[in-house]
Amino acid sequence: MDPIDHPVSRYALDVVEGRTVAGDLVQLACNRHLLDLETGRDRGLFFDCKAASRVTNFAKLIQHTTGPKGGQPLELEPWQVFRHGSVFGWKREEDGLRRFRNTYHQVAKKNGKTTDTAVPMLFTQLFDRESAPQGYCAATTRDQAGLLFKELKRMIAASPALSQLMKPWRTSIEVPQTSGEIKCLSRDGNTSDGINPHFAARDEVHRWNDRELAEVVVNSMIARSQPIDWAITTAGADMVSICGELREYSEQVLRGQTVDDRFFAYVAEPPPDCDIHDPKVWRMANPNLGVAFKEDDFSAKLREALAIAGRMPNFRRLHLNLWTEGAQSWIERSVWDIGAEPFDPAMLYGKKAWVGVDLSKTTDLTSIVVAVPHDGLIYLICYSFIAAGPKGFIQRAQSEKREYVQWRNEGWLEVHSGGAIDEDKVIERLEVIRQIFNVQEVAYDRWGMKYVAKELNRRRFPLVEHGQGYTSMSSPMKRFEVAMMNKRLRHNGNPVLAWAIGNVHRDEDAAENVKPNKARSRGRIDPAVAAIMAVGRAEAAEGKRKAREIETV
Repeated sequence: MDPIDHPVSRYALDVVEGRTVAGDLVQLACNRHLLDLETGRDRGLFFDCKAASRVTNFAKLIQHTTGPKGGQPLELEPWQVFRHGSVFGWKREEDGLRRFRNTYHQVAKKNGKTTDTAVPMLFTQLFDRESAPQGYCAATTRDQAGLLFKELKRMIAASPALSQLMKPWRTSIEVPQTSGEIKCLSRDGNTSDGINPHFAARDEVHRWNDRELAEVVVNSMIARSQPIDWAITTAGADMVSICGELREYSEQVLRGQTVDDRFFAYVAEPPPDCDIHDPKVWRMANPNLGVAFKEDDFSAKLREALAIAGRMPNFRRLHLNLWTEGAQSWIERSVWDIGAEPFDPAMLYGKKAWVGVDLSKTTDLTSIVVAVPHDGLIYLICYSFIAAGPKGFIQRAQSEKREYVQWRNEGWLEVHSGGAIDEDKVIERLEVIRQIFNVQEVAYDRWGMKYVAKELNRRRFPLVEHGQGYTSMSSPMKRFEVAMMNKRLRHNGNPVLAWAIGNVHRDEDAAENVKPNKARSRGRIDPAVAAIMAVGRAEAAEGKRKAREIETV
């Protein structure tokens, strides 16, 4: 077969000639391949069609183990054939060994990066003619490293051919035929001392902040004849990082600013100023769009991000594969204001209510939010308190937030004299709330609540301790977001609560848990935190009620 007729080259031609939608850097990668077919011999490089086909055909021995395709053979899509075929097909004339040693693959989430990394990991163990090849699933944490490792074990068990050649154990996969072995590697798990990798899959490199581990993995490959460093990731949030450096270096190589014949890069990235509503833009970041997930699913994710501003940075990063930096707000004011229509709190008296309390001492606001579910909606009644401060309330308002004066005059903000919140007045307000509502729970953060919690407990309030970390806040915050997106929240246009909602910085961890971050927020967020707790507890109770009804039926 002529190299220009190989599927690797056909994909490159389809991209360059516009038949396949791709971003600028993928187009450059394809241009590089086609140009090297013409001029590579001048640098001692050639494309081995059989070697490229060998690895892509090997993929057919592997089966999907999860999702709707579970049990079906792994069929590499053209963009995957291009990557695998390029890395294994390009060789050096002097010794016939592989050209590419270092690789960088940046593709949006849910495009099968982890699954298709199994192909080179398993192939290099069996067919590279390498003595005792060591393969590593490397990541910053043991759990992340274990994702690929567990997937490999499932794939081996599902394949009659592979299960004859490989022996999975709890912490390793042995390959008797080649004396090979695959293990996990992480900073918080196995030691990296004395490793000699032939193939290393570095997963989710945007989370790597351990330069020592990265350098150990790459530098320890020097004794191997044709090792592969396979770095896979989605875009990150900090270009001044290990992953950011790889991303920048990839662009330099692809644009020809740096010549490195040992480095392969595939960066599926739309332009930073792209129209995020354009399906062509979606496909630039998601080459598996229509295969791994549908456009309707992607549209739903986009609608959520447009409604909740705090989700937009992660949507751009995870689903559009665009690097994001800077502050992240939470909910757009125009969306929040949908729930501002006036209501009379008296219509809710006597109904079941869930209360969230965020207590401060001096500088922050203290807030009580009452959440009352009624006729499919959730009504929020917010009480906010502020200490006048050592120089008086007017001085504090002028230096911190001039609207404090107007909010006080309109009854949205209660001012306590002196330099600290009057906790007894907060307790009195909770007593009034209990008299006019059927209070089910009072959720509170125990920090700074020692006296108030003791007194409320003495008065037999239904207290529920509510932490402020990911574990406690993620589910309530997500419930709050869903209720808001479904236009179920009514807040009477409370300006203090609206201000706090607009200040919230939404943090999200690697497992997609979320929480408000007070330190990184733009101003006071105490009313918003109290509202999240109240709505979260109300929605959790409603979920339990429905579950009981289903059980009864």
